[in-house]
Amino acid sequence: MRLVCSSLLIVAVALAACGGSREADTASMPVDTLIKPMEREPLTESDLAGFTLAELILELPWTTNQVGRAAAEGVPASSIRGAEVGGHGGFDRVTFLLDDAEPVPGYDIAIAAAGTPTLCGDGGYELTAARSLVVSFRPARLAADGVTGSPAGMRGTGASRMARAGVACDIGGAVVWVAELSQGDQVRVLELRGPSRIAVDIR
Repeated sequence: MRLVCSSLLIVAVALAACGGSREADTASMPVDTLIKPMEREPLTESDLAGFTLAELILELPWTTNQVGRAAAEGVPASSIRGAEVGGHGGFDRVTFLLDDAEPVPGYDIAIAAAGTPTLCGDGGYELTAARSLVVSFRPARLAADGVTGSPAGMRGTGASRMARAGVACDIGGAVVWVAELSQGDQVRVLELRGPSRIAVDIR
């Protein structure tokens, strides 16, 4: 009887050891690093590039991931009043001017390869550059008097990273703005007030 108990004890210890080994193996498995975490870098005066911290509402730090923010449910379409591209130390920036009397639209921002579908739908704008910065606003529309600084269709910007840019489409409650990139693979987003703006940086 004692021999049987001892044998059972040995089996139980062996099973426990096997279980511990599986847990150790699982813990040592490589972590998926395909989506890199966003790393917060304190904003400097050069990063603000004319903005002030008092104007800043939200910052989404540098990342290679697609970023975005959904609009509140049921809000009306927001007017995109302007889009201005400029070069700064180490990055280019496009600043979208919104209407202060309207809610901030939702947005999705990504660096996309040629042929990637956009919200423009079938037969709409097609990405042909090797890499493009695509900024989609929803629900949104172009202001009645048009978008200043970045007309419909692609135009040269004079910036070093956003070589050509423009409004790709204003359709189905979405406004899509595209910049063909000559370099850069990281984006940063700043939301500002007074006036209401969304700035997208690329480096």
